[in-house]
Amino acid sequence: MSNRTITYLTAVVLITVVVQRGQGDAILKAARDVGATAGAVGYFAKGIGMREFLGKFALAVDVEKEIISLLVSSDQQDIIMDHLYREGKMDAPGMGYVYSTPLEKLAAYIPDSLKEKLEKPEASVG
Repeated sequence: MSNRTITYLTAVVLITVVVQRGQGDAILKAARDVGATAGAVGYFAKGIGMREFLGKFALAVDVEKEIISLLVSSDQQDIIMDHLYREGKMDAPGMGYVYSTPLEKLAAYIPDSLKEKLEKPEASVG
């Protein structure tokens, strides 16, 4: 049996973005622009809820959604969520929403060069 070890990351959150169908590529581009490309997964879903409350405007709200999930460092969470919210124009009704979920542990392949950077203490500024 080989001597394989598992590296766990603990300061990680899952950011999930739900947008109108056809807007997923714009969200993925915005995520790439801000450096959040790890664990990016996109898929389609069908939603209900807001459509019933919008009355005659309900025809403009598409029930088919795109969902983008991203794994990001917890210290970058607010910056990334803010960027995705703004780029997705989510300040308008029916455009979508973004939320985060803290992860207890994440196991993934980490290159040795990156492990060394993560293990080194921060250089002090004097």
